[in-house]
Parts: sequence; C-alpha cells; structure tokens
Amino acid sequence: MDSKINQKVVAWAHGKLRQQIGKGECWDLLDHALRFAGARSSTTTGPDDDYVWGTPIKLEDVVPGDILQLRNSIITTKTETLVRFPDGKGYRDTDEVFARRPHHGAIVEQVRGAGVFRVLEQHVKPLGNRVQVHIIATRNAPPVTQVTHKTMKDARGKMVLATVTTTVTVTVVGSVWAYHPQDR
Repeated sequence: MDSKINQKVVAWAHGKLRQQIGKGECWDLLDHALRFAGARSSTTTGPDDDYVWGTPIKLEDVVPGDILQLRNSIITTKTETLVRFPDGKGYRDTDEVFARRPHHGAIVEQVRGAGVFRVLEQHVKPLGNRVQVHIIATRNAPPVTQVTHKTMKDARGKMVLATVTTTVTVTVVGSVWAYHPQDR
C-alpha cells in the first residue's frame, strides 16, 4: 500500500470542494484524483459497469484515499423526536432522510468507524455536479438515543423545561465495494 498516493488523492479532491470536475459525474472526480496522484484509473468505463478502482479490499481495511463503489445503495436516516412537558403532555415527530447512490463512486476522506466514512463525491444532492463532503454509512447502525432538556412553549404558550428524547436509526441497503489505489 502506498500511503503517499492515498494522501495525494484526498488532498487533491479536498482542494476541489464546490468545483465541478470534468462533466460532473462521480467517475470524473475519481479518475482525475487518481491520475493526479500517480495511480491507475478505473479498468472499466461503460456507463453501467461496476468500476474497478485498484486493488479490492475489505471495508474494515479502508483508509483515507481509498475508493468506495456503491450499487443500488439507499441510506435511510430516521430521526424520532419525543417532547415531554412537565404536565405529561407532549408530541412525537418523525423525519426520514434518504441518500440514494444507485451507481456511484466516492473517495474516502476519513474513516469514522463501524462502517461509516466521510467521503468526497460529486453528482449527488444537494450540490449536484460539484465536489462535496458527506457521511456515508455502509451498514445498518443500532439506534442512538439522546435525552436533553430544552425550554419550550407548551400547549398554553407558557415557557417550560421539556424533556426531548431523540433517537436516530440508520439502515442501509445495496452493495458497496472498496478499492485501494494502484500505482501506475
């Protein structure tokens, strides 16, 4: 493994934040970053190919500068918020956010652990064809619950201290492969 190549891949891509690389496709970003770093690009170029970006590795072996290739990936983040007022009344709110990556590649900028990565990518929401940073989960995560207290208006408009319980659950479907860049 040549960590200098990986460092160059991350540094180059990070330096292009908010810019469009090539035609703005995810492939363009990965291709340009790898070539800049002195690594090989994808061995396949068909529009529906599962690209090969170097040496296949296990997700648990991924380091910054490695490439993730996703297929039919949908990452769902469900946030449930329960607000309870001192009188026992309250309300529940649920929000779901979907991150779709039907055929996509991204550069790992940081390994967050437990199958979660901070990535550099383009051709995704919200910035479309410009390079941006996102967190990608590659496997389901158990619910994480946080309890806080917040001063809020109750049903009568009176300011009271409410207990706010927030539970976040992440589910992932689809496939993901990881590659370590190869020297040219």
